[in-house]
Amino acid sequence: MRESLSTPFLWCTVVLLLSATGCDSGPKVAEVSGTITLNDGKPLELIHVEFWSEGGPRSWGKTDDLGKFRLKLDTEDSKDGAIIGKQKVLLRDTWPLKDNKLGEGGEWIDNSKGKKPRIHSKYYDEGTTPLSVEVKVGEKNNFEIKCEPAPK
Repeated sequence: MRESLSTPFLWCTVVLLLSATGCDSGPKVAEVSGTITLNDGKPLELIHVEFWSEGGPRSWGKTDDLGKFRLKLDTEDSKDGAIIGKQKVLLRDTWPLKDNKLGEGGEWIDNSKGKKPRIHSKYYDEGTTPLSVEVKVGEKNNFEIKCEPAPK
């Protein structure tokens, strides 16, 4: 009799614990979009945009001819958006290349044929970019990001 009473209790406990932890695994994500412009307001096409979170995978996108972008999580399922929380923003000008080109070691390949980047190189690296944003739950995460032109 004692064994039959403890078994249902055990199953109820397991079910309650599983429902409390939930089935949603992975970090919380929110949709992110925005516009990249020079400080003078000129929209920039073909800018590779990356958001680097403190606690999860990065997100990335590329601007269209109006400077607008939408981010995708850099994961197998390429979910739309970025991790909730503070993000470092990295920008790379792919206009001289007209495409993203990566070498076998992950380095960017220069196919510029003498064309110069339009934005300052300080935006290329997580350690030097001055740009950061906060991605929030339940809010419109549409960022207007202005950047300095490349030095002449």
